[in-house]
Amino acid sequence: MNYQDRNNIVSIIAGLTVNSYIIFRLFDMNAAGQFDGPDAINIWAQMVVWMIPIGIISTIIGTILFNIGYGIITGNENPSLLVDERDKMFEQRGTMAIVMLIGLGFVASILALALGWSAVVGFNIIYFSMALGSLTADFVKFISYRRGY
Repeated sequence: MNYQDRNNIVSIIAGLTVNSYIIFRLFDMNAAGQFDGPDAINIWAQMVVWMIPIGIISTIIGTILFNIGYGIITGNENPSLLVDERDKMFEQRGTMAIVMLIGLGFVASILALALGWSAVVGFNIIYFSMALGSLTADFVKFISYRRGY
């Protein structure tokens, strides 16, 4: 398993964990009626503002710990950090997945708002299309590395 594979695995796990927590938290907040008032968007934004750095920090810490653990288990102290054209191509595939899903999410949120859904739903669609785009990009890169092309 190369360095990029390990980073993709950690990113997938961290993304699934943080976004699962966000989903459960949103359901609890909705059940408690916190999105019923005029300040629903503010409450939603306050929750998301805290979760973005938590997701970034958990990915960084997870990547460091996973790579240290992998190095200890395999005895490989120095991972290869070289980036070649193939790595750049795999990264572009992932970026394409992110861009497509964010674009679809934005259009879906505009349609939802045009059909009379609440702004909280529109923001959730945008947020989760970004999260799904990031997760899909990690899977695309991981599968590309596994296939080798």
